[in-house]
Amino acid sequence: MSGPDTGKNQTESGEPSVLSRIVPDVVRRRYTLKFALVVAIMGVAIGIMGATATGVVSQQVEQNVEEEYQNLASQQANTLETWIERNSISVTLASKNDALSNTEPGARFDIRSELATTDGNVYGVNAIYLLNVSDSGARVVASPQLIADRQLNQTRRAWVGETPFDSIDVMDVHVTSVHRIGDTPVVAFVSPVTGHPDRYLVMEYSVTDLAMSLDTDTEGRVTMVVDDEGTIQATNDGDRIPGRDQYGNGTAMRPVRLASELKETDQKAGVVPDMAPHETILDEEYTVGYAPVEVSNVDLNWTVLVHEPRSNVFGFMLAISRWGKLATFGGILLVGLFGTAIGYNTTRDINRLRQWAHRMREGDLETTETTTRIDAIGELYDGFENMRRSLQQQIKEAERARKEAEVSRAEAMRMNEYLQQKAEEYSRIMRRCADGDLTQRLEPDGESDSMDQIATSFNDMLAELERATGQLKRFAVEVEDTGELLQTSSDSVRVASGHVADSVQRIADDADEQKEQLQEISREIDDLAAAFETLAEHGDDDVRAHGERLDEIAARISEIATLSEETLAESGIVAGAAEEQAAELTEISDRARDLTQYARPLRDTLEEFDTGTDADLYAEEPTVD
Repeated sequence: MSGPDTGKNQTESGEPSVLSRIVPDVVRRRYTLKFALVVAIMGVAIGIMGATATGVVSQQVEQNVEEEYQNLASQQANTLETWIERNSISVTLASKNDALSNTEPGARFDIRSELATTDGNVYGVNAIYLLNVSDSGARVVASPQLIADRQLNQTRRAWVGETPFDSIDVMDVHVTSVHRIGDTPVVAFVSPVTGHPDRYLVMEYSVTDLAMSLDTDTEGRVTMVVDDEGTIQATNDGDRIPGRDQYGNGTAMRPVRLASELKETDQKAGVVPDMAPHETILDEEYTVGYAPVEVSNVDLNWTVLVHEPRSNVFGFMLAISRWGKLATFGGILLVGLFGTAIGYNTTRDINRLRQWAHRMREGDLETTETTTRIDAIGELYDGFENMRRSLQQQIKEAERARKEAEVSRAEAMRMNEYLQQKAEEYSRIMRRCADGDLTQRLEPDGESDSMDQIATSFNDMLAELERATGQLKRFAVEVEDTGELLQTSSDSVRVASGHVADSVQRIADDADEQKEQLQEISREIDDLAAAFETLAEHGDDDVRAHGERLDEIAARISEIATLSEETLAESGIVAGAAEEQAAELTEISDRARDLTQYARPLRDTLEEFDTGTDADLYAEEPTVD
């Protein structure tokens, strides 16, 4: 099943995302696997968070319990230390009595009286006696409870004789191990007597009262006082006999050894949270708190041990752990159930949607699917339904368009054949026209407006071309005729102009000659007139009259000469103009000759075109002057 990211899971930059590179394609292609992976990750996350939280809480509770047990062991040790310290002070104070060092005859009764008084004043004393220690042993000097003057080893208190009397300093107190006097467990406190180095005061105390002072508030909790040898010195367990029963051996002695190690540190107590079951202690796993007993001026090797089944000590912690695990498991189970339910429903709907899409892809647009979901998947179903309907509509429209296209194609093929035939027909007619037969025409048949328009336009063009060709033919003929006429006329004019120019030139030459003659006559007359003027100055009136006449004649001749000169100039101008006209006529004649040469081939070419009518170029024939 394809998920949302079955395609290339890419960023906007086109590069594959980190997630797509990490997650295998087999998972990315299937929504079920992806959903299961997400649910599994959520379950693992819940499990990790639950286990972590449970572990943190359990660890905190366990730490609190261990601290509580350390404090409890320390409190019990303090109680025992207080008891020992009190008794040590009592025996020390009693041993300072001067009466105890009296060795006179009859002093025994006084000593016994003092001991009896002390016995009555000190609480908890089981027996009190004064010993005299020598190489032969310890002998009872006096006692309210013991027979005087007897060797101690002859009594039930022979164990007191094992005390290292020589090592006890004046300010020290030696505490023996617990021994039983009958059914009573007792411990002896031994203190040297001041003023007599061989005498020692011994005060016995029952540990029954001590055992009763040990913690008994919690059912199942057992408190014991054990020496380094493993002998029980005191206990609140009625089944154990102090001074006789052993605490244990091997691993059971571990707390005792640990307590001995604490004497060299500042730590007052410790705890071992998980001890294996032991037949002499507890038959199930238990927790033990330990604390060494330390009293000033008292050499002790006792350890207070507080025991309790682990199920009791860490019951709350175990309950938290258990319920935390159950809650974690329940959360995982809940996520799994809800995830499975949601995943199943979602996967089922997506599978149906995928199958529906596959059928639509195969062309089945009649099958439809529905769902009651109103979420995004429901909207997707609606979108697929709308798409199906749209595809149906598009297919119908495409089918209709296909049929129309087939009809159009058939029509186009028919039209194509028609156009090919018409084009071939038009091509043949156009080739004839190109060969010069301008009488051909394209026949419109009304089948195609475009072809009819082509035919009409072509026919109009041919008609115009035919008319133009006819006019060109006519024009060519007229140009040829006119050119020949112009050439003939220009030749005649050129000849006449030549004659005129020659005549004018001759006139000009004659005029020049006459001008020169007249100028010569004018000079002679001027000379004659000057002579006459000279004569006139001498008084000859007739001569003056003739001279004036000659002057008039000379003036007229001068005018004639001037007029001749002007005529000569005009004749020169006329001759020049005649020459220019002759030149122009020569140029016209040349152009007419060229026009005739060009018009004749044009006429021959135009004669090759067949036209139906002869077109007139001008309304009336042109005339050539």
